[in-house]
Amino acid sequence: MEKQELETIIGTLGKRMNRQLKEYLDVCVRCAICKDACHQYVATQDMTYLPAHRAELVRAVYRKYFTKAGQFMPAVYEARDPDEHLLDDLYRSTYACTGCRRCMYYCPFSIDTQWVISAAKAMLIAAGRGNEMLGQLADAALFKGDNIEMFRDNLVEGFREIETQVRDITKNPEAEIPVDRQGADMLYVALAGSHSILPAAIIFNEAKASWTLSMFEAANYGFFFGDPDKARLIAKRFMDEAKRLGVKEVVITECGHAYRVAELFYEAWAKERMPFKVVHILEVIDRYVKEGRIKVDPRGIREKVTYHDPCQIGRNGGIYEQPRDIVKAIAPDFVDMTPNREKQWCCGGGGGIVAMEEFNEVRLKSGDMKVEQIKATGASVLACPCENCRLQIGELNEVHDLGLRVVPVMDLVVEAMGFGHAAGTTGDERDAAEAVV
Repeated sequence: MEKQELETIIGTLGKRMNRQLKEYLDVCVRCAICKDACHQYVATQDMTYLPAHRAELVRAVYRKYFTKAGQFMPAVYEARDPDEHLLDDLYRSTYACTGCRRCMYYCPFSIDTQWVISAAKAMLIAAGRGNEMLGQLADAALFKGDNIEMFRDNLVEGFREIETQVRDITKNPEAEIPVDRQGADMLYVALAGSHSILPAAIIFNEAKASWTLSMFEAANYGFFFGDPDKARLIAKRFMDEAKRLGVKEVVITECGHAYRVAELFYEAWAKERMPFKVVHILEVIDRYVKEGRIKVDPRGIREKVTYHDPCQIGRNGGIYEQPRDIVKAIAPDFVDMTPNREKQWCCGGGGGIVAMEEFNEVRLKSGDMKVEQIKATGASVLACPCENCRLQIGELNEVHDLGLRVVPVMDLVVEAMGFGHAAGTTGDERDAAEAVV
């Protein structure tokens, strides 16, 4: 490795070396409790995916360049240079991680492996080894933000087509999908593709909500790639839009990481307070159901239904009860998975891993715990409010022949409102949802 490249990698780690990261790197006692908490390790028994091993790769470089003992006696203290072999191992273990943070929940020292992973990705990006696909998707989103006028006419035309569908489904000729509406109460940030716009528009129109649709999608591949600057700029597109329009709430669609980025990270990255609240769409729908602003049939979904807690809105975002209250309000035969809430097993599809074909084998294998959870419920419908989770569980459904209907929560609500499966997600729309531009 050339001296300049080495200095770049070490300098990048040095910039991340705050008190929190140093503590996580220092306090691990290798108890390996995390091995039983990680869905990837439990399913594969491969040390590559052991949370402590992931952190140990960063820790080895930390010891070599940031501790005196590691500098003077590297062999004794297992200190290493970030050579080609270490960087290869770091890439495989780091980009495979879904960021579910279940390991942190069970760690006796609450070591946040995801915080260490963020430093690892920064090192890899500095070495020119960041995941190419995630980087390209992040850059595509930034290009759209910088050239929105190039896309505006096609986007608005697409919104008008969805608006026509909303009117046909609801039999309401005044139903609308407003865009760029100054002074609306809510800015709704959807995913690419009509599947996340159509059901939300039906619900908003039936609730007579004051809302407007964002020109930008919620997905943030800068976050998955591991570049906070790109992640901030991708989120900044709709945050600036919300400020310009003067909304009271930014409503994030059923997307786990997009909600977490907007609600928990953006203000720290931007170093400013936003003049509005960030909420998840299920918080809004729960409010509408409880206030009677939308009418749902309490027996609208007659199959047995279970609910999957996406890691980013559940364990990492604290949203547990609202989706369950919604599902229970429309499905009398509801059964929870075991374990659930903060102990829920990751489905294996987070962290951008569904976009990286090189990890397909471990991704599908790591869903074994989720498959067993689902089977144990006996449910035929899985309510799942996260795009990546639905893509992953949908594939597990096919591979394991589970016979499931994997459905967004808001689609189930639309069904219970009496509009049938009209707002359901088609295969083409799922494909479109993966497109960032």
